[in-house]
Amino acid sequence: MRNLPFERPTPFSPTPVHAELRRTAPIARVVTPAGQPAWIIVEAELARQVLTDPRFTMAPPGAHEENASLLSDGAAHARLRRLLSRAFTPRALESLRPRITELARDLVTDLRRQGPGADLVTVLARPLPLGVTCDMLGIEAPERFYAWADAASGITGGGIGFEEAWAELNAYFPELIAAKRAQPGPDLLSAVIAVRDADDGRLSDGELHTIAISLVFGGYLTVANALSIGVVHLLTTGGLGRIAHLPAPAVVEEMLRYSAGLSGEAFPRHAQEDLTLAGAEVRAGDQVLVRLEAANQDPALIPDPSRFDPSRTPNPHLSFGHGPHHCLGAALGRMELTAALEALTTQIPTLALACPPEDIPWTGNPLDDGPASLPVTF
Repeated sequence: MRNLPFERPTPFSPTPVHAELRRTAPIARVVTPAGQPAWIIVEAELARQVLTDPRFTMAPPGAHEENASLLSDGAAHARLRRLLSRAFTPRALESLRPRITELARDLVTDLRRQGPGADLVTVLARPLPLGVTCDMLGIEAPERFYAWADAASGITGGGIGFEEAWAELNAYFPELIAAKRAQPGPDLLSAVIAVRDADDGRLSDGELHTIAISLVFGGYLTVANALSIGVVHLLTTGGLGRIAHLPAPAVVEEMLRYSAGLSGEAFPRHAQEDLTLAGAEVRAGDQVLVRLEAANQDPALIPDPSRFDPSRTPNPHLSFGHGPHHCLGAALGRMELTAALEALTTQIPTLALACPPEDIPWTGNPLDDGPASLPVTF
C-alpha cells in the first residue's frame, strides 16, 4: 500500500506513479497523509463514473450535516444548485466580463510599472479572483477582506491568524447579507438573496452564508494557482510569443488541465454501500480519492497527455470535476484566466521568469498548493 503524496520529478511535473498505476491498478489502496487508508482513482473513465455515481458521496455513511451546502449530497445539494443557478446564469456571468477585463488590465499595468523582479502572484494572480469576488458580493472596502481571505486560506504574512480570520469572516458575512436584504444592489449576492422558487422556496441566511464562503474560497486559490502554474509552463515552453496567434480561451484550457492536482483536487468521496469497482471490493465507508490530475494525464482521454500544448483542441479535461458537483464557477474561472492571459500577452509580451522554476517557493497548502511568489522579468 503506497503512501500519499506521491513524489514528483519537479514541483511542476505530474508524478510518474499515476501512469504506473493506470497500467497495473486503476483503483488502488493508498494511505493518506493523515494515516487513513483510502482508494485512489487514476483513470479518466473511472473518475467520471465515481463522480456521477450516487453511491459515492461527500459525507461518510450516517453523517449528519447541520446546514446544507454546495458540498452536501442528494436533494439538499440539488436544491441549492437550482436556486443558485437562477442567479448564476450565463447572462449574469457575461455581465461581469467588462469589469474582469478592466481589472486584469489594471493589475497587469501595475505589474509592468513595478518592473523586473515584480511578483506575479501578489500583484496579479491573487488580486484578480479576489477582486472579482468582491465585485460579485458587493464588497466595497476589500482591503481587510483580502487579509481575511489569505489568512483563512492558510497564507501567512498578512498580520492576521487563521482562527481570527475565520471568526471575522463568519461575523462579517451575516452583516453583509442583512445589508443586501435591506438595500439590494446590482451585485450577484443581492440577486441570489432575491431568488425565490415555488418548489424550492428561497435561501435561508445560513445557506446564503455558506454560499458566500463557497464563492470566496471555491474560486480564490484555484484560479490564482492555475494562473501562476500556467504562466510557468508557458514561459518554460516558448514564452508568450508562442501563443500570440492562439485564441486565449484554448490556451487557458491547457493551463487548467496541467494545473489540476498541482493546485487542488476533487474532495474525497465515501462509499455508501459495499460495491465492486473495476474489480476492487470497496466497502461502505471507504474513502475514495478521485485524482483529477491523473485523469487529465490519461492517454485514453487526452492524446500525448504529458506534453504541454497550448494549441490543444479539443481538450476534454476534468479540472473542474464532473457530475453533480461540477464546479459552479467554472465559467467564471475561465473568464478570469482568459482576461489575465490576454492582458499579459498584450502588455508584457516579453514576460520571462526571473528565477529558475526549481527556485520558486510554494505555499505548502495541503488542499490547494501553488507558488507563494513568482518573480518575473521583461
